[in-house]
Amino acid sequence: MLVFMITLKVSEMKEPMNVNIGGEKKQISKYGNHILFHDAEFPWRQCVSLAFKHITYLFRMEIQILYCHNPGAMKFIRRRQSTPLWMTYAGNWLSSMYWTIENYEADKCIRTKGLCFRGWIPEDYDFSLKRDYEYVQAKRWNCRELEDVLKIARRSKEVILDESRLVSKNVNDFFNHWLENRIDGLKFLSIKMAYLSYTEALVFRGIEHRITDTTEEVNYKSFTGELYQLSPGKCLRRDDGVIALFYYDPNTWILNFDVVDVVN
Repeated sequence: MLVFMITLKVSEMKEPMNVNIGGEKKQISKYGNHILFHDAEFPWRQCVSLAFKHITYLFRMEIQILYCHNPGAMKFIRRRQSTPLWMTYAGNWLSSMYWTIENYEADKCIRTKGLCFRGWIPEDYDFSLKRDYEYVQAKRWNCRELEDVLKIARRSKEVILDESRLVSKNVNDFFNHWLENRIDGLKFLSIKMAYLSYTEALVFRGIEHRITDTTEEVNYKSFTGELYQLSPGKCLRRDDGVIALFYYDPNTWILNFDVVDVVN
């Protein structure tokens, strides 16, 4: 696969060449597929705008996947195309800097079907989503409250939480929310729970009659193509005939939950 790297850097430019970008002649350095922009006189925002203009020049197809530390990049892409991104990977694993969800959902930002937060975000991060998503993942978010998870689940078909401080009582509350038809849009949920916090007696409390064992081998293929184990697990049945499979792995502390189908 041919990959272009574009760098915005204030440094001495070797073997500069003039190119026409968005109707302006600019100097760049090009080393194979690595393109270096040098613009000490322009503010950073103008330099970024210039880079996106050059991306438009390089790529005739629409952008599908975006890695960005700053959600402002989504505004530049919105000027370039109207088709939603397939996936946006936000933040940096090593950085403690984060942006509020409003910055990713601003009117001028391109829509994205999937949104993955790769960097650290605080426990009280407000996930009050305004847009609907196919997939939302948070890799470094130690949430403690179920309501914070439900804010995502109400607007996303798939929710993946690689870290959390959730316990058995939270799972029991979540199951009750689902049984009461209060999160109908959710298709799949995967949560890494707090260490040694899963106890079946607490998870099943009050809903034992709705839970049965299942031996059928089932895996769930997510929006991003990853496979999640659902067997040997349990089956949870709702009054309207809809069933969900769930499986807890005591070795990884991960709970997977998948809404399967309607049973006559």
